[in-house]
Formats: sequence, structure tokens, C-alpha cells
Amino acid sequence: YIIYLANKQNKRIRYDRTVLHFSLIALVLTLVQIGMGTQVRQFVDEQIDIFGYDAKSLWLKNPEVLFYIHRSFSIIVLLINVYLVYRITKLNLGHFKIYWVLFLLVVEVITGIAMNYLDFPFASQPLHLVLASILFGVQFYILLDALKPRKNIKTS
Repeated sequence: YIIYLANKQNKRIRYDRTVLHFSLIALVLTLVQIGMGTQVRQFVDEQIDIFGYDAKSLWLKNPEVLFYIHRSFSIIVLLINVYLVYRITKLNLGHFKIYWVLFLLVVEVITGIAMNYLDFPFASQPLHLVLASILFGVQFYILLDALKPRKNIKTS
């Protein structure tokens, strides 16, 4: 929010009610996804305590149902944001940070897949967590932009 307030750059952001509503939905779904991810992380930590750090292939051997919900819910989060990219681009609304959201989501999915199928490669867990936090921040910024579009002010 502070970065948003401090950004004095002139923007050409156009208002669209659908983008506003879907930005809010995307933000809430991302927050839910992050919440579920913390529970999955707690499960993995418990598995580490049971099997040890060297048995990475066993950490998700028999995951709880929340793992599957977290994994599948990511598709919904991705699709909502792909729709936002489509609408913002189609209507030329000026929310260029949406491309950052899409990039972050793709890397999030890749790190999630890597943790599951490649047995938690080095730095995949912290990268997954940090990217989720950045993703939430960028989505919040887009929501703020969508709430109060700014117009270019001509200086004389």
C-alpha cells in the first residue's frame, strides 16, 4: 500500500467493474491458497520429523486431502488470473502489473510441481513461499489500481 501511495508515476488506468470484481476474487482466492499452503507446509514439517531430512521422497508419500485441494485449487487461481490478463489486455485497461502476476503464478506452479515430483529440490520451499507473498502484494496493488483509476494529468 505504501508503494502504491508513493508511486507518483502518471498512469493510464481505465476503470472496468469486471476487472475490479475479479481482482478482488483473485486476491481472496490467493489468500485462501496461501492459507492452505501453510497447512501443507505444516504437514511436510511433521513428515520431516518422522522420516528425517534425508528421506525427501517420503514427505508427500501419503499426503492429507488438503494437499490435493491445495494442488487443484491452484488451477482455479491460475484460471481467474488468466481471465484477468485476457480482459485487461483486450480492453487495454493499463494494468500492466497483471503480467507480473501471470509470471509469478507460473513460477509458483513450477516450484510446487518440483516439490511434489522432484522431492523438494534445493530452495524450492522458500522460493515457493516468497513468490506467494510477492504475488499477493502485486495482486493487491492491481486491486488498488482498479479501485481508483488515475488519469494522465497534462502539465502545461
